[in-house]
Amino acid sequence: MIKRETKPARAYEIMAQVLVYGDAVELARLLSCSPELVRAWCRPPATESEFTATGKFGPLDRLRTLIAMIKDDDGNAERAYPVGQYIASLLGGVFVPTPAPKSSDDELIQRISTVMRETAEAIELTRASWFDESPGKITKKQYAICTSEIDEAIVSLVQLRRWIDGHTSMR
Repeated sequence: MIKRETKPARAYEIMAQVLVYGDAVELARLLSCSPELVRAWCRPPATESEFTATGKFGPLDRLRTLIAMIKDDDGNAERAYPVGQYIASLLGGVFVPTPAPKSSDDELIQRISTVMRETAEAIELTRASWFDESPGKITKKQYAICTSEIDEAIVSLVQLRRWIDGHTSMR
């Protein structure tokens, strides 16, 4: 089976994808910088050292540098998680860290199945509380249990997706 190659997009590719014609002028105005600088964020460097030599790091490069610094200092990126949560909330999404699975395929799938069952049970308890036991109310304990299970389910589903992507040949 051929493993699918995944390469994350570079910051300039993301910026070029996001900014449309005319955005450079408006964004430059909002950020108090030149449109040329904003356009430079959307172009690949002519050389590997161009961005570091000229100081043309874009906003995404700066975030990557911040996260790399935290990883170097702490040995992991956990302290930078609030950055991910902040950006996700701006986009109307969520950020839940997804650690690499440290188990065999069978153990991974079994764990994901267990997490999904536990999440369904937590959701059912929340539903019963909200509609039957104390209509319109959820206790702090129920909230904590349910949100914890939801976060664990999100992580499990992402791990399952990555597992499937890594074990499926793309035709």
